[in-house]
Amino acid sequence: MKALGFRRRRGFTLMELLISMTVMMIAMAAAIPFFVAHSRSLSAQAGRLDAQQSVNFALDQMERELRVAGVGVVARQPLLVAVGGSVLSFNADLTSNVSGDFGAVYYDPDAPNAEVGLLWPSRRISLPNTPSWTYPDSAYWQSPGVPSSAETITYYVEPDPQATGLYRLMRRVNDATPRVVARGIKLVSTQPFFRYFKTNTTGALVEIPQSTLPMRHLNGWHGSPADTGNSARVDSVRLVVIRLTAVYRDPRSPDATRYEERSVRLTNAGLVRASTCGEAPLPVPSVTVTANSTPSVIVSWNRSGDEGAGERDVERYGIYRRLASDPTFAEPLASVAAGLSSYTFTDTDVVPGESYRYGVIALDCTPAPSSMTVSAAVVVP
Repeated sequence: MKALGFRRRRGFTLMELLISMTVMMIAMAAAIPFFVAHSRSLSAQAGRLDAQQSVNFALDQMERELRVAGVGVVARQPLLVAVGGSVLSFNADLTSNVSGDFGAVYYDPDAPNAEVGLLWPSRRISLPNTPSWTYPDSAYWQSPGVPSSAETITYYVEPDPQATGLYRLMRRVNDATPRVVARGIKLVSTQPFFRYFKTNTTGALVEIPQSTLPMRHLNGWHGSPADTGNSARVDSVRLVVIRLTAVYRDPRSPDATRYEERSVRLTNAGLVRASTCGEAPLPVPSVTVTANSTPSVIVSWNRSGDEGAGERDVERYGIYRRLASDPTFAEPLASVAAGLSSYTFTDTDVVPGESYRYGVIALDCTPAPSSMTVSAAVVVP
């Protein structure tokens, strides 16, 4: 009987191995350029999309803020500060870091103090892309001792130091450090970044020639006797068209460009700043303060004469606080809805040993403020 054993197996010959390796290399050589081209195409497409998204983000932000330009400005404060083909500056009470601020569009508790509230003449700024213009030359007040809460917001385009031949869009609030909004922007000689339109005698929109730009309030404050003619041309702007051309630089092919355009109507431009609820409210009769060792200060006042009588249009009260050594009040501390016969507010954010004064104003539905009633100084024990 034959012994059982394994059957002899036949392997690959050297020639077969060489042939199979050659076929595989040919297949890989044919496939690799396809994958490389596909990878480059995806990379270029992603780059073009990123560039387009960048300018779209910038346009969305500018549109959102321009639509509320003029909110919170006081009678002598201009809505538009300066306009040009590469600069746009305006005033608006856009952001507050005080939870009780009743006038700001947005509440951001982390917003720096320098970026919420009035830009003072002592901190005046140079307006970019203008003939050495500075702003402001005067302060603006809601009522005696109460400054305007509207900050100055400036958008401008400048050469990008990180990309030769390209530009970047910047945003600055008051005199704070400017921040980059978008990069990779191309300058097209026949297409300014910002265009402006006004209405003619028939109510139709007509473009303001770029040759007349930049322009701004040249004399004093808005509505002053000098604010006429050329000095007031900036007040005629009713529509802003923003056009940004994004560039993606592909090292293997020509630059890819994408442009986006947005038309933004200045909804508050040209409005007459008048009290829609009638005259400004009467002030509260008096404000009393009591300090406690908790530490806290209790602020009390009686209602305005226009809440229960008169025009009956008081909707809320604004409460302000300042150190007794400070000359003016800044942002409101809190607001309290009307509807009571007398009012009390407890301020717990005080420092022992400090001396404070409190002010209270009444506001109607405009909201137009009354004059401020200020308390005596109080020292926190």
